[in-house]
Amino acid sequence: MSSNRETKEERSRRILDELKRRYPNAKSYDLDGRGEHFLAEVEPVDEHPEYDKAIEVIFLSLPHKHLKMTQRYTILSGELELFVGDKFLILHKGDTYTITPNIVHSAKSIECWVEIYSTPGWTKEDHILV
Repeated sequence: MSSNRETKEERSRRILDELKRRYPNAKSYDLDGRGEHFLAEVEPVDEHPEYDKAIEVIFLSLPHKHLKMTQRYTILSGELELFVGDKFLILHKGDTYTITPNIVHSAKSIECWVEIYSTPGWTKEDHILV
């Protein structure tokens, strides 16, 4: 868990190191370079375009939507504030939630680990910032 005295750089290094330790065969990275949203590609889309599975560590995700993709979130640890369309939800460890195409969504947390299963698999073209 994070320390209040951690710099964003220290936090980023800690999260990426932990993702690489837990998922050594996965590509792990800072999703958009802001130090707020990290992921490990556990079952990458380039191996099967019909789906992908990622472990994400979310502090703050930017509002976005997907034109084709459905995402199923499963909370592994922490608490996630999820904004979906005009809804606000708080998800806890063990909770799941499905986001369908064309719904604007974003999330924030102190530190939440989430498994995200996407069908079809994630593509840059289908990730639309709003």
